[in-house]
Amino acid sequence: MKVKDIARVAGVSPTTVSLVLNNKPSRIADDTKEHIFRVAREMQFQMASEVDFSEYRKVKTLGMIVPDKKNPFYDRLAEEVADCAFLRGYTLFQCGTGDDIQSFYLAIESLMSKNVDGIIVIPPRTMDKENVKLLKSVQKSRVPLMLLDRAAYGVFCDFVTADNKHGGRIATEYLIRQGHTKIGCMVGDANVYTSRKRVEGYREALAAAKIPFEKNCVYYGHFDVESGYAGAKELLDQGVTAIVAGNDLMAYGLYRFAGEHGYSVPGDLSVIGYDNTELCELMVPPLTSIDQNAGTMASKAVEVILQQVEIQEEEEQEPARNYYFTPYIQERESVRMVSWS
Repeated sequence: MKVKDIARVAGVSPTTVSLVLNNKPSRIADDTKEHIFRVAREMQFQMASEVDFSEYRKVKTLGMIVPDKKNPFYDRLAEEVADCAFLRGYTLFQCGTGDDIQSFYLAIESLMSKNVDGIIVIPPRTMDKENVKLLKSVQKSRVPLMLLDRAAYGVFCDFVTADNKHGGRIATEYLIRQGHTKIGCMVGDANVYTSRKRVEGYREALAAAKIPFEKNCVYYGHFDVESGYAGAKELLDQGVTAIVAGNDLMAYGLYRFAGEHGYSVPGDLSVIGYDNTELCELMVPPLTSIDQNAGTMASKAVEVILQQVEIQEEEEQEPARNYYFTPYIQERESVRMVSWS
């Protein structure tokens, strides 16, 4: 970059540029000096950006498919995975697909076309046989693949998740210890792995306390605010005094319904959320929630996928493994103790 080049872009003489850049005494106005410095900085940045990437080795990349970026838990999980990958020298390509099958197909095709070193998939709730075939095709191509948070039956690969059955159980046990015996449970679609496991834990806790299971006290919807609102009405109609929500978004919907229909939390209704996201502290009262150890899950997911990447050239692959992490309760103010006379 030469003085005359800066002068041409700045619209001043080369002599003026030279005086300013060399901090020589002059009568040049401060505005003009600042303009020259700004042009010089911008031109220097442009030159620094003109990098010949052909000299660089292959960039190490991972792909990740996230079904619902609006869900704060998945957003946090994806961010944690990206951070962990970066620390290991990898760049993460994230594809937010929602639950749309076509978007899922396009995301897989896009990541494969970019020759990523491995793919981490959180399966959509609409996972079906065609999606399973697609993931099996990825495996046949020998691109390392693993599942995170949700399992996909028929796809045998490494799987990292929280112990969802344990989460459902400890949430229900917590409410039972506070004296509740009429406890509702709301989750996502019945075919989603995390929904099934959390309901299993809920039922185990009821059985251990000799509280009869009532199918009308379980609401299946989606893991969103709207389902939390709709589920609150159905469960309150059953006379529940406490609810285990499928995630913090559902709990937020439940709070909205309660506020609009004259119920107080926890006065009339105790609530436990799931995921322990930033939403919990924003609710009034702050929400007790199950923490899934998102940071630990993300770290393990990156560790596992990179192990696959490192051994993919070997003839004998390691058998697929499941990795479970234990969730715990983060207590706040949305649950109260009840006593029965």
